[in-house]
Amino acid sequence: MKKHWAKIILFAIILLATGLRFYKLSLIPPSLSWDEASFSYNAYTIANWGKDEWGRTLPLAFESFGEYKNPVDIYISAPFIKIFGLNEFATRAPAALFGVLNVILIYFLAKTLFKNKFLALSASFFLAISPYNLQFSRHHHELNIALFFILLGLILFYKAINKKAKWFPWATMSFCLSMLTYNAAKLVVPLVGIALALIYYKELLKIKKHVLIGILPLIVLGIIFFTDKNLTGLARFKQTSVKDEQIYSTFIYKKTHNRRLGRIEIILRQYPLHFSYKYLFASGDANPRHSIQTVGEFYKSDLPLLVIGLGYLLYLVVKKKSKESLFLLFWIIIAPLPSAMAGEAPHAARSMFMLGSWQLLSALGVLGVYNLVKNKTVRIILAALYLIVTGLCLFNYLKDYYQKYPAKYANDWQYGIKQIVEYLNKTRGVNSVWMTKERSQPYIFFLYYLKTPLPEYLSSVKPNEGPTSGTNRISAFGKYHFGGWDAVESKPESGVYYVLTPYEYSGLKYIMQFNVLKIVKYPDGGDAFYIITSP
Repeated sequence: MKKHWAKIILFAIILLATGLRFYKLSLIPPSLSWDEASFSYNAYTIANWGKDEWGRTLPLAFESFGEYKNPVDIYISAPFIKIFGLNEFATRAPAALFGVLNVILIYFLAKTLFKNKFLALSASFFLAISPYNLQFSRHHHELNIALFFILLGLILFYKAINKKAKWFPWATMSFCLSMLTYNAAKLVVPLVGIALALIYYKELLKIKKHVLIGILPLIVLGIIFFTDKNLTGLARFKQTSVKDEQIYSTFIYKKTHNRRLGRIEIILRQYPLHFSYKYLFASGDANPRHSIQTVGEFYKSDLPLLVIGLGYLLYLVVKKKSKESLFLLFWIIIAPLPSAMAGEAPHAARSMFMLGSWQLLSALGVLGVYNLVKNKTVRIILAALYLIVTGLCLFNYLKDYYQKYPAKYANDWQYGIKQIVEYLNKTRGVNSVWMTKERSQPYIFFLYYLKTPLPEYLSSVKPNEGPTSGTNRISAFGKYHFGGWDAVESKPESGVYYVLTPYEYSGLKYIMQFNVLKIVKYPDGGDAFYIITSP
């Protein structure tokens, strides 16, 4: 039994991670976001026609809402959509599955770095119950897939420098896939690569042949970026970058009129926000799609372990000259950079590589306490107390997540469009539908929930080339129209159906002449949309 204790505990942690990520996955969050619908509809068209929503054959860059999405996530999602169909479960299953896989990978990475099964199990457990990781494991987001490839790349790298050099090219390939999955990786992965090269240059010199082979994936990636600049992430960086007004208001810019120096001031100001108590332990990311707002990115019970772990990590770096600890410290330091360089900081998705590194730090805290406390009874008492407190934190998180969060933040998840599409799809005599554009990119939800075949869509689509294209990319396809009309002046016509927000409905000039067919309600009972037509 003692021989297999680590495997048994790891298996239990994996079961816990699986349950937390897949339970009611289709229902909570309460609706798909526009990004989820976009990713999945493009995966659907790739799986069935080998083309994206614009009819481009097997593209590497997927145009969406004025930016370009990376390819790896969509191509990984395509088999899920093909097998399970175009539905919420299939949409979210890749994120949930890779969330579980990352719980496994962090165990092997921790064991590789620190040669300690107890520490590795601790890191795996912390990631399994992490509110940060759970949030991004339960809706479709690239974060977990990008994290998977960097964790896998690190494991393969350490295998390569420890007498299994053949794995080095696979490590660089994994790092490249991470960069083709999420834009934040395009900054973090090169920095990670530079750090690994500097820290382990002696070890790399011993496997020069495999290092040279390992450069090939990097060359291929460079060619891909050169031939398709949409994959560089520059368009997205411009969308999310700090605004000129922010730069002009900085102290340095006012003194020097240098934009770069002004931007640096903003980065230096935003970087510490990722270590604030409010962000880490109180309420997390201000975006309700990235946090439930009642729990931080980490539990309050993580705080003492993180502090102890940081102290122990610095001890290993300074006193023990541990290269692995030095790398972990570097990883922790650079993780928030993509978020600090953009607007909306702190941003949980862009600072995604705090996941993994911080769980390793907490695990080091556990090991630090274990080494400091020699009395076995005291160790057991401390462990029991910590598990009880953490269990209460997890319980409160899950209670809020499943009971309060879906109702309170349904609007942030664009709730209601599924109900609209289902109602209209089963209603006879619908000749034309005019859908409000107030819920950003409504067309993608209609494509998704109608499961619109790509040829049918492409034969009738009318892109919106006007100033509102940023929030309403398509003006019409088939009998469905999105914005582009004066709702106030709308008149009832036979076979014409309007979908309006409560505010728009109350402002109708001919409101008394319309028949309200259905009021779509939010989970908390509030009015979300009115579906109206002629009497």
